[in-house]
Amino acid sequence: MSGFIEMQRACATVNKNVKLSESKYRYKPLNLLRKQLQFLYGYVLGFLMALTTLLCYDHFLLQAAQTRQHSTITENWHSSSISTSHRPQNNSNTLQQHLIEEVRVLCMVLTTPAQHETHAAHVKATWGKRCTRLVFLSSETDVKLGAVSVVESASDTYDLLWHKVRQGFRYVYAQYYGDYDWFLKADDDTYVIMENLRYSLYTYQPEMSVFFGYELMQQNVTYVSGGAGYVLSKEALRRAVILGFTNLTLCPPANYALPEDYSMSICLQNVGAMPLNSRFILPNETKQKMFPLRLYDFMNANETLVNADWIERLTPYAVEWGLDCCSNYSISFHYTHPAEMYVFEFLIYHLRVAGMLQSHAVLPQKMEYEEVLSIFTSNRNESSNGMLLKWVDVS
Repeated sequence: MSGFIEMQRACATVNKNVKLSESKYRYKPLNLLRKQLQFLYGYVLGFLMALTTLLCYDHFLLQAAQTRQHSTITENWHSSSISTSHRPQNNSNTLQQHLIEEVRVLCMVLTTPAQHETHAAHVKATWGKRCTRLVFLSSETDVKLGAVSVVESASDTYDLLWHKVRQGFRYVYAQYYGDYDWFLKADDDTYVIMENLRYSLYTYQPEMSVFFGYELMQQNVTYVSGGAGYVLSKEALRRAVILGFTNLTLCPPANYALPEDYSMSICLQNVGAMPLNSRFILPNETKQKMFPLRLYDFMNANETLVNADWIERLTPYAVEWGLDCCSNYSISFHYTHPAEMYVFEFLIYHLRVAGMLQSHAVLPQKMEYEEVLSIFTSNRNESSNGMLLKWVDVS
């Protein structure tokens, strides 16, 4: 009996081993396929991770290169400016230093967070460094740039630009009014030759209630172009902020969707500030000095301007084109690309023509307010009769 049981156990063991062997060989192809799929999955995943890392690294290198390039350009211009200032003094340098001390100009430049690095930083690296003080108006504070937030992000739009300008002038008046004589408003795509601006302003007194710019006219209202930049005297700024911005009869309301230059000019004239055409800002010099378009556009003798026919329609006198367009003491140019700002920097401050003598400017005589009136009264609009200017939709 026991022998029979042992035989059954031996048969069972043999059957079990046979089943295990069959199972092993049955699943071997499946296991092999699973291993191959796992290997392929790992290979593809590794390739994708390596590709992502490589792309991110390339992007990092590109950003780093762009940052180094911008920093190098800025440092080179700054170093060049410093080396220039340490050259032996001549009559021109002495005059320039005298104007810097005598004519203190705060530059108020409008920008937006999206253009802090693409536009405003290049203003700071070029002409902005020659302002007595440079302030950028934005909807986001940027300590490195020197930008202050004067409006909320939702209000930082073209339609609400008048509100932004009002807030900007309020800020400048509260922070800096006592320290400066003249207040320039410009855009972050405007290039300004500060030496020529100071030279032109020298003859006027900041206590005069006046403002300068490229003269335009709509609805029988004289105003100055915002893109070309305009300059307020200290007294004009005081009147605008203290008398105008608090009175809806004198100044358009902040939420009024009017061009900011048109609104500001109405406001200034209603508080007694006189608009002065920048063509006549220098005695015996009547060519244009502040330009709402690119310099190239004005020098285009064919007068074929694309989407800029408005300049002739709104300018209340014949626009000069070609080489006769511009004064030798030109001040500002609108729609200037950042790269063009560095071109201006090179041509004005670095390029020298061997054998050509530099002419030495002589400071113009200071003028009394009565003399200013005698020169510019003929250019004043109907506000000169004492009636307030009314604003209408000119958009």
